[in-house]
Amino acid sequence: MNTANAPLGLRRETLATSVRSEIERRILAGDLASGEKLNEAVLADSLAVSRGTVREAIRSLVDSGLIVLKTNRGAYVRTLTVDEIRNLYDLRGAVFAMACSATARRMGERRDDMLIATLKRNLEDMRKAYQNDDRSAYYELNIAFHALLLDASHNSKAKAVYESLVKEMHLFRRRGLSIAMNIARSIEEHSAIVDAVIGADPGKAREEAILHIESGLERFLKTLSDAGQLEEQGQASNRGDEANQPV
Repeated sequence: MNTANAPLGLRRETLATSVRSEIERRILAGDLASGEKLNEAVLADSLAVSRGTVREAIRSLVDSGLIVLKTNRGAYVRTLTVDEIRNLYDLRGAVFAMACSATARRMGERRDDMLIATLKRNLEDMRKAYQNDDRSAYYELNIAFHALLLDASHNSKAKAVYESLVKEMHLFRRRGLSIAMNIARSIEEHSAIVDAVIGADPGKAREEAILHIESGLERFLKTLSDAGQLEEQGQASNRGDEANQPV
């Protein structure tokens, strides 16, 4: 469609949709951090649009679960509680386990050599990203790995639910993969899932998928614990410094 000749209302809607997509992309990429206030003026300037268009795009994002509006304070990137994160992992685990089991069952019914090759290539690329300490590349490959298995399950409803959950989880999931040891363990778990799928073992595929998601939650919670310990050490150090100040 030639938007230059489209009615003003339609052009505005199209522009607001584009701005919404870009703001969403920045949130999911971590360019806009969890808890960060969305500055309409800064966003409007960076996107070369009006503040009204940015405001409209932000309001439309509230239903996505990525943004919260605070009365008289503005819009903020959503911050999730630990209980909310646990719930998301539980739901994601149930859907992902079902998808892996279904994919393994379908593999037993009809071997899919293209899927096998793609999964193996993904694993190899993840190992290379790990060796090169390219965590951004690994993160994207990790997303692709799960998407491959959801697609292969041929369950569109499960895929839609999973993608909705993962969108919210982008707000914190990068943190769980921020340590090299975590990436190494994640790759081992991915490999076990692939082996079960290729072996056409639905029960094992489900078991390995659940283990992977549960381990992912443990890794994330460990980063919170470590961060808390570092913060406490820093506060203690600051208190010690203050104690040694002349009075």
